[in-house]
Amino acid sequence: MAELRLRGMFPAFPTPLLTDGTLDDGALERLVEHQIGKGAAGLVPVGGTGEANSLSAQMRRRMLEVTVAAAAGRVPILAGVLDPGLGGALDSAELYRKAGADALMVIPPYYARPDQAAVRRYYQALTNEVKLPIVLYDNPYRAHISVAPDMIAAMADERLIVGMKASNTDLYHFDHVAQRVSPEFGLLSGQDTLFVEQVLLGAKGGVLTSACLIPNYWNAIQSDVENGRVAEALAAQRRLYPFLDALFAEEFPAGVRAAFAMLGLPIGKGMAPVGTFSAAASAKLEAAISDLLSAGVLQRL
Repeated sequence: MAELRLRGMFPAFPTPLLTDGTLDDGALERLVEHQIGKGAAGLVPVGGTGEANSLSAQMRRRMLEVTVAAAAGRVPILAGVLDPGLGGALDSAELYRKAGADALMVIPPYYARPDQAAVRRYYQALTNEVKLPIVLYDNPYRAHISVAPDMIAAMADERLIVGMKASNTDLYHFDHVAQRVSPEFGLLSGQDTLFVEQVLLGAKGGVLTSACLIPNYWNAIQSDVENGRVAEALAAQRRLYPFLDALFAEEFPAGVRAAFAMLGLPIGKGMAPVGTFSAAASAKLEAAISDLLSAGVLQRL
């Protein structure tokens, strides 16, 4: 297992599938090699981008096992736990631990609609049973709750969580979290379109979906911000906006799958309820990819 250091780019990436719906081991191995070779500091399989809630437990375990074997200890594997309640989350946690994950990224329970105290009880219950470090996945859009900065800091102080992926467009909230947690806390951006701003406020890296295609580009942006070249970093981020708008134009992560196919690494269609990318969206994405290929931002795979 790799040492868990929550700094740099941790790409979230799709689950490669064959036409019969089974895992495409070969495509997954190529995908892992591409990301590590382009500077990924860690990998995030079986999260939202990986369509975890559409995969069987057997498929999720296989996805983890192949990812872990392909990574071969070079980077830590942060597995996404998206279950709506404690029983499922504990089952997933044990499944991922046995498959070789180094840590878990856990969303708050989103069916019960808990208050702040209930969120803390949930992560306490997980910590009591799970033998892996836990990263909070703060995503109000999906979980229907925004964990308060004071609660995040309290859970960090109690070592219920060791880091956080901030999929939250509220920069005021993010700044308050950054002010309250210790320097050792793994505060990570979860917003491709706000990465520069979140690094400025204290993010140590990011769990970004587009980073599965261009981790090196995002690494350069982070380096620019941390070395005072903020205008250059912001310009580089804005350079991606047409591509990001196209990538996320329809049901996620269909656009990411389409992008990989356009670049020469087909990874199959998504699973229900995710559909295929429409012709209009594909045309927009293809134009954005062509532009970034010409600029040297993207490369054929």
